[in-house]
Amino acid sequence: MSHIWVQNQPTTDGGNKISVGWHVAPELYGDTATYIYTSWTSDNYKKTGCYNLYCSGFVQIHPQKYIGSRVEQTSVYGGKMIELIISITQDPDTKNWWINYQGENIGYFPSKLFSNMSSADQVGWGGRTLTPPNTPTPPMGSGYFPDKNFVHACYFKQISFQNASRLEHGPTVDEVGTFNDNPNCFGVKYYGNLGGENGYSIQFGGPGGNCGN
Repeated sequence: MSHIWVQNQPTTDGGNKISVGWHVAPELYGDTATYIYTSWTSDNYKKTGCYNLYCSGFVQIHPQKYIGSRVEQTSVYGGKMIELIISITQDPDTKNWWINYQGENIGYFPSKLFSNMSSADQVGWGGRTLTPPNTPTPPMGSGYFPDKNFVHACYFKQISFQNASRLEHGPTVDEVGTFNDNPNCFGVKYYGNLGGENGYSIQFGGPGGNCGN
């Protein structure tokens, strides 16, 4: 799974979160292909939220580009990179949260779904894997560790966020915290502003394997 997210995460069960990205999820689609997905919750997934359109929440508006669609081409290590352009933005008037994919708005999450997203305090970019306990963990991204070569490991580039004044900028190194709970199996590197076509960039991934619980 590779995704971006915005959230408000209080200490109670009222954590609100929206995620969008791509994933491989045989339990949802019945195969090992790559799909565009989104998810949401207003209580840290206790009773609310789901993937895609599996529950009420996300409003699909684009007639051709849709959440849950298959990504027909994927990147080749050392070769052609397939880039997915995604963003989450809030409409300043309706307060709805829009999902933009490949330059077009494809749908939105109504603001009424959430209890405290108006004060969202965290955004993020990265990847994760999920597997039953005591079984090998699948690869993340391309299956290779970050090495600052963008035809090797999975990446996000040209990343940015809006502050409370809705001014957009890239996060400085001092503003970013990285988290990696299995450094033997995966890696993550935030490079800051690399300039040019890369801009503010992060790279992550790894081979997985016997990573523990």
